[in-house]
Amino acid sequence: MNHLQRILIFISITSFCLQCEVPALNNPADPLSDEYGKNVALSQLIAFWLSEKIAPDGLVVAVTKSTLPYEAGFRIYRVDSDLGLTSEFDSDVRTATTAAFPGCSPVRVAVPPSSRDIITLTGAGSHRFVVHRYGIDRTLSLLQDQNGMGSPSFVKFTSDGKTAFSTDTGTDPNTIFQLARDKNSGILSLNNGGSYPFSVGCTPVSLNISNQDNLVFTATSSTLPLGIFSFKKTGEYSGAFASGSPYDPADNPSQNNNLCVVENDRLLYMTSNNATTPIYGFRYDENGNMSLLPNSPFSPDPAITAVATGDNSSTSLALNPDGRYLAYLYQASGTFYLRLISIDPTTGNLTPTDQKFSVGNGPKYLEWDGSGRFLYLASDTGGSTNNFQLEYFSFTKDGVLTRGVNSPITVGAMTGGFAPRHMKAIQRYY
Repeated sequence: MNHLQRILIFISITSFCLQCEVPALNNPADPLSDEYGKNVALSQLIAFWLSEKIAPDGLVVAVTKSTLPYEAGFRIYRVDSDLGLTSEFDSDVRTATTAAFPGCSPVRVAVPPSSRDIITLTGAGSHRFVVHRYGIDRTLSLLQDQNGMGSPSFVKFTSDGKTAFSTDTGTDPNTIFQLARDKNSGILSLNNGGSYPFSVGCTPVSLNISNQDNLVFTATSSTLPLGIFSFKKTGEYSGAFASGSPYDPADNPSQNNNLCVVENDRLLYMTSNNATTPIYGFRYDENGNMSLLPNSPFSPDPAITAVATGDNSSTSLALNPDGRYLAYLYQASGTFYLRLISIDPTTGNLTPTDQKFSVGNGPKYLEWDGSGRFLYLASDTGGSTNNFQLEYFSFTKDGVLTRGVNSPITVGAMTGGFAPRHMKAIQRYY
C-alpha cells in the first residue's frame, strides 16, 4: 500500500466517524479532536499531490551525431520518481538539416514552467525555435518550427510561462529580445517594442531572471565591457539598465550558463575562469543594483586546479530549488569532481560541504530538476570504454547527496555515436 492510499483510507475513516459528531471533539485546535485529524489528513493529501505534480518524469537531452548519416534531435530519458534516471527513452531524432528541426546541432533545450512543452534552439545554420509537447501518455507532438526570430543561444521563461527572454547573437552588439508564449497552443512569437530588444555587448554566455523583481541578468565574456548586465523591466515594453551595469567581477565570466539567482534573498552567483576561486557572489536590490559579497570570490575545494570543461552550452554550477545549495563541477589534479556547497542566506557566503564525488571526463550540462530530488550531468569515459554517459545523484531535503542507483546511463559511443549537447528536466504536471 503506497503513501497516497494510506492517506485516502485515513480520510475515509475520519469522514465516517464525523457522521456521529460529538461537539467536544470538533475543535480544530485540539490535537485529540476529529476536526484536527481531518485537517491534518487533508493537508497531507494536498502536500502529496503538490509533490507528485512536480515529481521528475523525464530528462530531455539534446543529441547530435557528427558522422554519416548526420542526425540530431533529442531524447527524453524516463525518470522513476524513486529510483531516478533509467535507460528507457522517447525521442524525436531526425536527419540533420538547416531548413527545419532539428537543425545541424541543437545548442539548447528548455521547458517552460508548469508545462510539458520542450523548446529546442537549433543553432547555427538554422536558428530556429522549435516547440514539442510531451503528453502524459508520452506522445510527442510538434507544435512549432519557426525561424526569423533572431539567432538564439539562450532562452529563459518567467515563472508564469507566458514571457521569455532570449539572446540574439546575430546582431552587433548582441541583444536580448522578448518573446510571448500562448500557454494553450505553446506557440512562441516575438514581443518586442520600446526598450526591447536591448544591447548587452558581445558573446553573452549566461542568462537568468528574477521574477520577484522583474530583472534580467546577462553575463558577457568577449570584448569590453565584460561582466553582468542587470536590466530592470518596468512594463511590457519598458525597462532600463541598473546603475553601474555591466558590473565588472574582475575575472572573465566562464563559457558556461552559470548565473544562479536566489530570488528571496536577492543573491546571485556566477562562475569565472579563475582556477582557484572561480565562484563569485553578489547581492542585488529590487532595482538590480549589485554589490560584491565581502568574502567573494569563493573556492569549492582547496585542491582545485582547474574549472570544468567550458563551452557555450555547458553548465557547471546549479542551484537547488530551495535556494539552499549549489552544486559545482571542477577539476583537481586530473580528476573531475562534483561538490555540494551550502549557502548562508544571511551573508550569502558559500561553504563547501563534505560531499564530494568523482565524475566522468569533461563533465557539463549540470541540471537540478524542479522537485529537487535529482541532479544530472553529462560526461564521458575517455579511453576506458569511449562512451558518452549521463550521471545522476539523488538529493534529500536535509542536504544529503547520493550517487544514483542506475548511474551512469550510456548515451552512445564517442566515435560515431550520439553525443549529448544540453539537458533539461521535465516534471509530471497534470
